[in-house]
Amino acid sequence: MKDQIKNLPLFRKVLLFSFLISLIVVFSAAGISLLLQTQKMEEQLRNRVVEIASLWSSTINVEDIVIVKENRDSRHPAFQKIFEKISVVNEKAPYTNAFLLFPKASADGEILILVSSNSYENMGMESFSYYHADETFLKGFDEALVKKQVTSSSLYRGQYGLWISAFSPIMDQKGNVAAILIFDINAVIIESFQKDIAIYLVGFFLIMLSLVYVILNRGLKKVLNPVNEIISGFNEVSNGNFNIRLQSSSQPDLGILFERFNNMTNQLSLLFERLSATSEQFGTGNRSVVPRHRFEEAIDEMEQIFQKTKLQRELQRAEKMNAIGQLAASVAHEIRNPMTVVKGFLQIFLAKEHMSDEERMYIRLMIEEMKRAETIINDYLSLAKPDIEQTEIIDAGEVASKVLDLMNSYAMMSKNILLESDLNRSVYIKGNTSELKQVLINILKNGIEAMKDGGTLSLYVYKEGPYGVIQIGDTGIGMSQDQLERLGTAFYSLKEKGTGIGMMVCYQIIDRMKGRIEVQSKNGKGTIFRIYVPLMED
Repeated sequence: MKDQIKNLPLFRKVLLFSFLISLIVVFSAAGISLLLQTQKMEEQLRNRVVEIASLWSSTINVEDIVIVKENRDSRHPAFQKIFEKISVVNEKAPYTNAFLLFPKASADGEILILVSSNSYENMGMESFSYYHADETFLKGFDEALVKKQVTSSSLYRGQYGLWISAFSPIMDQKGNVAAILIFDINAVIIESFQKDIAIYLVGFFLIMLSLVYVILNRGLKKVLNPVNEIISGFNEVSNGNFNIRLQSSSQPDLGILFERFNNMTNQLSLLFERLSATSEQFGTGNRSVVPRHRFEEAIDEMEQIFQKTKLQRELQRAEKMNAIGQLAASVAHEIRNPMTVVKGFLQIFLAKEHMSDEERMYIRLMIEEMKRAETIINDYLSLAKPDIEQTEIIDAGEVASKVLDLMNSYAMMSKNILLESDLNRSVYIKGNTSELKQVLINILKNGIEAMKDGGTLSLYVYKEGPYGVIQIGDTGIGMSQDQLERLGTAFYSLKEKGTGIGMMVCYQIIDRMKGRIEVQSKNGKGTIFRIYVPLMED
């Protein structure tokens, strides 16, 4: 049943639930109306029987009751006098009966009938017999004895039908209850009334349901017509028709939805037109076919364009690398010769005597830097061709410490820069020591140059998951998001005399070490470089 309801169209679902709600409302209203009418009628019958009991109890002589209680003889004139009075009740007031009871009930709920009316005699309730009272009857009986005034019972079903009873105590001269006069009204009229009301309500109910169904059917069709139009529009879009337009709805909230739908189809139409033009430009498809494609086919078309774009980017990168390689090869020959001469003279100076230890330290430092420059030139020559480097185990903290010692004098001499470091000496990574130094020197040098008015340069080495991390931070000028995205591309530099080759070499070196470089920067706040290199396995 649930599956059948779930599979119903929206219109049928709304109609079904609206009809069920109307059904519940009508049933509830009918039940409440029937209950209220029954209670009202019961109250009217109770008031009537109380009035009759009050009226007829005043006509019975208490001396006659005493004689009947003592003699208990149905032929005695006193008995006949009372019998005639209570028997005539049924003739004067239809649906009513009366009988006179002894003012005491036994523990079993039995009460002695002193005088019974003629109609009750015919039903078997004879005078001087015991009447087995109902619990509701006993409650009203006891209440009349205690209060010594006319009381009534609620509706109850007794041995001879459905009744409402009134209890009228008859008092003697001493103020004691001599007997209780009972007037019963046959409440079968309530059942008849309930049946008539039920038939009336069923007829009214059927008429109302028919009207509700007709009104709901027409009203929901009018209300849901825009929704059906939207569903139809989406079906057209899913079939590739982006020229579908929805007419404005008279409903304000749906009017906004119609407007958004039309904007969506306009954007989709424009998107597929551009896709067609791009497809034709790249030669991946037919311009006249693409707009009629389904979404799956259009996605395949876009994937082909992306692949072709990626291939073009790779070709452009290869061309750049080739240009860089040719440039590096032409420049290397011109630079190596003067560098060799300078290196030779430095070695001659180093061999001389009568030099201070500080001078010898500076000359050795210059010779080492000349060697590093030669290494960098060789690295530039390898940019445009694959290179299989020999890797080794590197203590990242030790390498970072040496580089920091090297850059310390540069930072102190050229800028008012404070160096901070926290170097973990147990971070072992796999790579090339010379290349890693080149990366660190390049990034540290850039950080120093970015702090024109001084600042703080930090260097940290730590572990993060399967990576060893070398973090370099500065408090310099920082970079914008656009500058960050272009960082590491060939010939892009933020320095006036920079070539952009240095950062590109850094990215390629870390990439060869199967690592990555993440950069976090903000204009005016500074930059943080995080170099991730895989740790050596145990």
